[in-house]
Amino acid sequence: FMADISHELRTPLSVLRAELEAMEDGVRPLTRESLTGLQGSVATLSKLVDDLYELSLSDAGALNYRMEVLDLAELARTAAGQWRARMADAGLRLALTVPGQPVTVTADRGRIGQLLGNLLYNSLSYTDRGGEVHLSLATEGGEAVLRLEDSAPGVPAEALERLFERLYRVEGSRSRSSGGAGLGLAICRNIAVAHGGRIEAYAAPAGGVGIRLTLPLAG
Repeated sequence: FMADISHELRTPLSVLRAELEAMEDGVRPLTRESLTGLQGSVATLSKLVDDLYELSLSDAGALNYRMEVLDLAELARTAAGQWRARMADAGLRLALTVPGQPVTVTADRGRIGQLLGNLLYNSLSYTDRGGEVHLSLATEGGEAVLRLEDSAPGVPAEALERLFERLYRVEGSRSRSSGGAGLGLAICRNIAVAHGGRIEAYAAPAGGVGIRLTLPLAG
């Protein structure tokens, strides 16, 4: 694991070092565009460090949870509203299907919001332009079932069960070349388990990946 983390840190650090050395040597001018590139590498490093911290806390059961009875339908609508413009900028359509009545669960609003954000970020990062992301919520057998499905590309069937492993690499078009470090779904799994829920991946009908989160309904 430490070797993998070292590899993840080395790539953006190497880019930063090469860019800064080129600017020092006068090979690359110091412009707004070059600074934007440097900021991108810094953002990659920052997200990796933040994800590592969150994952270490969730692994140790040390994440703070403030449980309350909340409406998961409202939370899904809020998340969709926050991400719809970003999806549109990436050429993606975000569809939402939630019940008209409240779907109440006992959960930490911030942590479930974080989980939803991680899932939507993955779809934004990996779904081909012109595609669709569908967020839906239903109740089944005393449980709230939230699904996020996107369109192509998908992942091989044998990779679906491993998506929640930290730093797992999917070979092919849905790789980490355009996404993060592969820690977000591991954090999602820990958050789901802490809420007495389950999370799993499956092949989405539209050709991409589906994620199903199941949480107990509030008594």
